[in-house]
Amino acid sequence: MRTISPKSETFQLQLLFFVFAIFIMAWVPRFPEVKANLGLSNGQFGTLISTGTLGALASLFLTGHIVHKFGTKIVILANTFLMSAALISIVQTKSPTLFLIFNVILGWGISGYHIAVNAQAFNSIERVKGLTIARLHGMWALGALTTAVLSGLIVSYVGLALHIGGVAVIMAVLIFISVNKLNPVLVKPNEDSEEHLPIRTLFTSFRVDWLVSGGLLCAVFLEFATGDWSAIFTKERIGVSAGLAALPYIFFMIAMIAGRLGANRLSQIFHIHHTVRFLSFAGGTGFIVFLALAVNIPSEHKYWALLATCLAFTFAGAGSSLLAPTFYTAGNRRSALPSAVVVGQMGVVNNTAVFILKACVAWTAEFSGSLAIALVIPALMLIATAFFAKVLKVD
Repeated sequence: MRTISPKSETFQLQLLFFVFAIFIMAWVPRFPEVKANLGLSNGQFGTLISTGTLGALASLFLTGHIVHKFGTKIVILANTFLMSAALISIVQTKSPTLFLIFNVILGWGISGYHIAVNAQAFNSIERVKGLTIARLHGMWALGALTTAVLSGLIVSYVGLALHIGGVAVIMAVLIFISVNKLNPVLVKPNEDSEEHLPIRTLFTSFRVDWLVSGGLLCAVFLEFATGDWSAIFTKERIGVSAGLAALPYIFFMIAMIAGRLGANRLSQIFHIHHTVRFLSFAGGTGFIVFLALAVNIPSEHKYWALLATCLAFTFAGAGSSLLAPTFYTAGNRRSALPSAVVVGQMGVVNNTAVFILKACVAWTAEFSGSLAIALVIPALMLIATAFFAKVLKVD
């Protein structure tokens, strides 16, 4: 029987997180081109992008139970196929209607993969010493940074469809190879009738841990807003080239990676709830201060404005770094349900709220005429994360 060493298991699991980020984030720095292709305003584009949440919600509601019944392998591979097909299609269409359909499919695929790979991560942590959710999410951030840098370098030389289509195919192949190597330790289909979760438990077992869900929402929304709006803000408001417009997102991801990969050292020095309070307050406040500075610098000094924008998103990345994996870990610790179901249920609440908040940010930008004002909303939410930190205390 084929086996896999803990070292190899750790590497392959980190690779699944790393590749996942490249897969779904490669097109983010090219959002200005996607928006131009569709001929939409900021409000219209922001609302259309948020429709991916519809597919994500359906996936989050069902996939935890699917993972429990069929195992992680089939779920990861099936959703990899969905993401590939949706991304290849979405960057070629100029029809908002088709974009909406493909975006809903993409949302389903992303959430399905997210649940399955995190369920596998919680399973592996029980066996592999030193493996943490923060480190795995750090590898995700490293993948997002890698694809942001590459996108910034090639945006002027490689067409949108060729770039994203090529990434989708290559990443899908890497995922299939990695899943095959991990096969001996992947979560297997449930064969114990006593642990079976019938379809009615989709409703009867659904529980909302309001402290964990509220903290997670406040913690991650600035990350969502950064992905959606940083390149558009930098290109349209600051007035730099498409290549330079990716810089704030890159700085955001560098700060996030540093925080997540350094999580173990921080946890040995400070209590996690104190760390979360400090990071959320410093990250949100720093973001607001430097963003305000950026929009008040005269247009003839746009590179100084670009620097201030990069500093704003650096504070945001550092402040957000540990928060999401920390709240996911707390949610899993506080529930008796399988980890895949817990991740899915947390995602249902989170994505429902994100769907509404994304539209709020988009239309705040539309009606106020200022994307900077709209971005204050997720910054204030990041600061508010401090009020949920008590749920992270471990007795």
